[in-house]
Amino acid sequence: MEETRKVRIIFTSDVHGNYFPFDFRHTRWGKGSLQRVYAFVAQECQRQPGSTILIDGGDMLQGEPTSYYFNFISNSKRHRVADFCNFIGYDVAVIGNHDLETGHEVFDRYVRDCNFPVLGANAIENSTGEPYFQPYTMLYRSGVRIAVIGFITPAIPHWIPSTVWHDMHFEDITESARKWVARVKDDEHPDFIIGLLHSGLCEGITTDEYKENATMDTAQNVEGFDLILYGHDHASNIEEVTTPSGRKIQCINPGSYAHNVAEVNIEFSLGANQHVISHKLESKIHYIGTVRNPHSQTFRHHFFRDYQDVSRYAAEHLGHLHSDLRVADAYFGPSAYIDLIQHLQLKVSGADISFAAPLFFNALIKAGDIKISDLFNIYRFEDKLYILKLTGNEIKRYLEMSYDGWINQMSSDVDQFLQTCPMKSNPERIGFKNFIFNFDSAAGICYEVDVRRQADQRINIISMANGTPFDPQHYYTCAMTAYRANGGGELLTKGAGIPKEELEQRILLITTHDIRYYLMEYVREEKNIYPEPMNHWKFVPEQWISKAKEREMAVLFQAGDAEAEDEANDR
Repeated sequence: MEETRKVRIIFTSDVHGNYFPFDFRHTRWGKGSLQRVYAFVAQECQRQPGSTILIDGGDMLQGEPTSYYFNFISNSKRHRVADFCNFIGYDVAVIGNHDLETGHEVFDRYVRDCNFPVLGANAIENSTGEPYFQPYTMLYRSGVRIAVIGFITPAIPHWIPSTVWHDMHFEDITESARKWVARVKDDEHPDFIIGLLHSGLCEGITTDEYKENATMDTAQNVEGFDLILYGHDHASNIEEVTTPSGRKIQCINPGSYAHNVAEVNIEFSLGANQHVISHKLESKIHYIGTVRNPHSQTFRHHFFRDYQDVSRYAAEHLGHLHSDLRVADAYFGPSAYIDLIQHLQLKVSGADISFAAPLFFNALIKAGDIKISDLFNIYRFEDKLYILKLTGNEIKRYLEMSYDGWINQMSSDVDQFLQTCPMKSNPERIGFKNFIFNFDSAAGICYEVDVRRQADQRINIISMANGTPFDPQHYYTCAMTAYRANGGGELLTKGAGIPKEELEQRILLITTHDIRYYLMEYVREEKNIYPEPMNHWKFVPEQWISKAKEREMAVLFQAGDAEAEDEANDR
């Protein structure tokens, strides 16, 4: 006689520092958070007692003043984010690329302090040839043996400097999955296998060396998974995919910032020998952005001192901003926002030239007192500053590729200027076709970008900013982020034409601290900040761009949505 057993999975991913339901960057109540995850999980377990598994898909440790505080400022011996996750009751997680970005001292401590395994089967320790993180775990619920195998996007070496995650290399997810599914089947004989991927569904960046988003590829080419839970691309989704044998499995992403959780209910049928003979699965995504119940207060009271510590840190007064900083201006020419970063990078590095790109879709930092929290709206990531040497020709090719992904060729002043398309997460809205964090402009040189010319022929470098000639054959010192210096966005490799293996030889200096740290120190020192465009470059013809800005601003940026699409523009 058949017997049925039920298991419920609750899945989060890409929390990115959203631990409390308060937005410290904008000093207002926020959506979602680990506090609300706890409230949802506790409420559901109370309503429907049974076998629940709580899983996270990575990128827990970066993104907000909260994560920065607990990673780098807090004096707590234990990593408090691990304590949050332990309190909620996570059973398993996978490591994410932004978790690794924090460095060994931080992510090793987090993994050590978690009372659950943090997986990464394809992150291989060089000295042993074995996974640096635990590759898989076995969970037992309702008499069912469930294996969870974790994988991280193999793009790490192309985005994050090896000094941060040294002693590892990263295997292709699909190849690694094929190997680990076979090994887990042979060694553990599970009834159900879950692939836990910190890798998007598809598309993303694909080169000869790595594939960023491999979930679809893995589902379609690796037999053995019964369910794939994935993240990284921040796109809430339930996708049914056909495996090599013709089976249908679901690939599920709850989205980012703990605004949603995915719930998967599985009913197993057991035969007379108590072995699983079949299963059926139902899944849905719950919005928990505004969940409030007594369980939420339990979490809040338990970690209230931590909340207060972050609040005090984020509210620290540093100086005064004497004019607004608006990211949207950066898409149409020189802007006070980008050039504040350029000025800082040139000042800190002493380089000849600086490269910088927008890091938010449409952030607005208003004139007034500057708090630490405001600097998280100016600079998003914990990038260190790198100084590399590039020839003048390489600089021109670098910029050509940047603008080729940014603007269209125009034949008249009524043509579309920016490369845009409907947003995947909201097709009714218009967004950028390509990633904004690859829209690099330069400071330290004077140049024009002619929108009438075709791709690869738009940049005319006139001189250095001080008026001296620009030499295509000369080596210049160039300041840029760690992400860019390591090959991120391919502006150095595909654009400038520098082989990936040569990039390390081009590095002259790496700063001790991250760029946001130097921004904090700069504001502390200066006290009064008067941001304005340097005007080292411009789009031409200027009249065409002026008209395009007026009409395209209205399409891209609707009133009141300055942060609406930030989470879709992560790297």
